[in-house]
This record gives sequence, structure tokens and C-alpha cells, in this order.
Amino acid sequence: MAPTEKERLDVVEPAIADLKTVTEVLTAELGRVSARLLVLERRLAGAGAGPDEDLDAVDDEIADVVEALRKAWDAEQEVLADSVRVRIRQEVAEFEELQNRREAGRRRLESGRKPKFERDSIVHEIHQLDWHIGARTSSAQEAADRLAADQRATQEAWRLEAIVAGEKAREEMWAAARTRIDRALAADLRLPVWFRVGLGEITCPDPAPWLLAATGLVAYRLEYGVTDPVRPLGPIPSASSGSAAWVRRTEIYGDVAEQMKGLRP
Repeated sequence: MAPTEKERLDVVEPAIADLKTVTEVLTAELGRVSARLLVLERRLAGAGAGPDEDLDAVDDEIADVVEALRKAWDAEQEVLADSVRVRIRQEVAEFEELQNRREAGRRRLESGRKPKFERDSIVHEIHQLDWHIGARTSSAQEAADRLAADQRATQEAWRLEAIVAGEKAREEMWAAARTRIDRALAADLRLPVWFRVGLGEITCPDPAPWLLAATGLVAYRLEYGVTDPVRPLGPIPSASSGSAAWVRRTEIYGDVAEQMKGLRP
């Protein structure tokens, strides 16, 4: 005899109830996972759920460090970068060598009678040296003046003290920048636009390159007072002056830019 409709429902209803319970549990779990993924996605993108984080703020925690870096910047304006100093010394040395060769040639002409072909060769050499010396006199004098000014600057006690203090402050700023980043990520704060533009999502599975670039970026902005709301590193600096301050800034700019570039897929 075939089961009645009621008998069939009595068999099916418990299974449906179990399925409903399982579905509700899965739906709740899916909601929890989705919410967690959203939080993680926002954290990776720097768009935290918390309030905005001002990574450029010069608060009491780093005010003294920033002040030391500003003084070091001023001090290094009149000091040549090591690489520039070497190049300028080489330029002056080459000019002096031309002068020495010319004087040696003149002494040879005055040292007694010589065959005509030898005398003509020496005269030609002296004329060539005269031309080279004339072409380089202006730049050589400028180079010598720069070396003299650099020497005077490096002998000023206040300047040397500021530069040494700046080196120490630069290390402290790096540590402070890393602390700010760690704190912002832990608190799920919303990071600035320039930070997200420059760094993107945290690299996985190894976040070390991302943290290195992030720390360098924040430290650079704090040291040089960059406040551009969109461009991570602000305007491109120029090392054309040859000063230690601008050469260092340009080198750091290039290093951080390369690190950020390396984060892009």
C-alpha cells in the first residue's frame, strides 16, 4: 500500500528542518567571513575603518627630531657632497696640471739653444696649452672658489655639530616612521591618499618590502616637510647645486621611488 501524503511529509519535514538549520549556520558563517574579508581588504588598501591618520603630523613625539633635521639641512646647504667635492678637486687638479705643463714648456724654451724642429714642437705645445687653459680658466676659478667656500664651511663648529646631530636624528626619524605605520595598521586607521597611491596593498606573503618602502616614504616626508596630498614624494628634488643637503635628498628620493616601483606587479 502506497504511503499517504501525511506519511511522506512526516519523513521529509525533519530533513527539511535539518537542512534549514545547516543553511542558517552556513549563512551566518558566510556573513562573518565576508565581513572579515572586507576588513582585511580595507586594511590592505590602507582604507581602515577607523578615523583618518595624519602621518605628516609633527607632534611632540618627533618635534625635537624634526628640528634637528631642519638645522642639519641648513648646515649642509653650504657644504659640498663628498662625491661633488671629489669631482671639483679633480677639475682643479687637471687645470693646475695644464698650468704646470705650460710652465715646464716655457722653461725648456729658455734652457738653451735647441734644434728648430724641437723648438717648434715646444712652441706648438705651449700654444695648445694656452688654448686649453684659456677655455677652462673661468670654470676652474669657480671650482676653486667653491672648494674654498666648502673648506670654510666645514671648519665652522656649529655647522659640524648640526650635521652630526642630523645623522642621529635621521635614524630616530626612521624608527618613528615605522612606529607610526605599525600603530596605524594595528588600530585600523584610514591612511592618507598619498600613502595608498604610493604603496598600494601590502605585499604577500612577505610584507617586508612594503614595510621598508612605507617607512622610507613616511620618514622622507617628515624630514623634508613634504605635505602634498596626492604625490607620495612631492616634487622631484634637484642635486644641481652640489650641496650635501640637496644631493642627499635627491638620493633618498630616488631610493624610495625605486622601492615603491618594485611593489607594483
